[in-house]
Amino acid sequence: MTTFTRLGLGLAATAVSISVLAGCSKLDDIKAITDAATTAVEQLGDTADGLTEIAAGDLATVEGIDKAIGAISERVGTGPMNVVEIVITQQVVTVQAIDPAAPTELNQWTYTAGHVGDLRPVDYDEDTEALQQNLFPVTDVPSTAIMTAVDNAIGASGIADADVQSVVVKRNLPFGDDLQILVNVQGERNNKQVRADVTGRVTEVL
Repeated sequence: MTTFTRLGLGLAATAVSISVLAGCSKLDDIKAITDAATTAVEQLGDTADGLTEIAAGDLATVEGIDKAIGAISERVGTGPMNVVEIVITQQVVTVQAIDPAAPTELNQWTYTAGHVGDLRPVDYDEDTEALQQNLFPVTDVPSTAIMTAVDNAIGASGIADADVQSVVVKRNLPFGDDLQILVNVQGERNNKQVRADVTGRVTEVL
């Protein structure tokens, strides 16, 4: 069984999307994950109930992903929700989605501990062409495919006793417009990014 790293109650096990609308570097993905703690801290607050829920929660399942995406979609107010990026950890799901009432406005939404936080506007330098190129309906990458990619990632990475830290879903721009599932795998001494297609089939290991 593939496991996600539980990064503790310091809320390092959170994820947030960065407004990089082209490119797919591993460095960008790492920054997207490590910059997330502030979002979750502000959303949960330093409350006993919030900390208990996040400690017990596990979004790294088909059911957990579906619940988080469904809750965010209700707040966005459209179906299917059109997004630039989805980031998943064991305890947090974050998306960048356009406002259906204002399709040039990109907002970031975070689901954690059973709650959707307030939207955060995303600055993408008003490059509406790049925005349109990066968008995809959230239904194009089902949660079953995401978890298939996660299950395949440990073996494909070749790292012994490794854990999955995070999953990023986005287009493979500027190299192509195909959608990718990027699984970040961490071992004791090294890490790999395992890339998969929308079926969860591994295509590349970096």
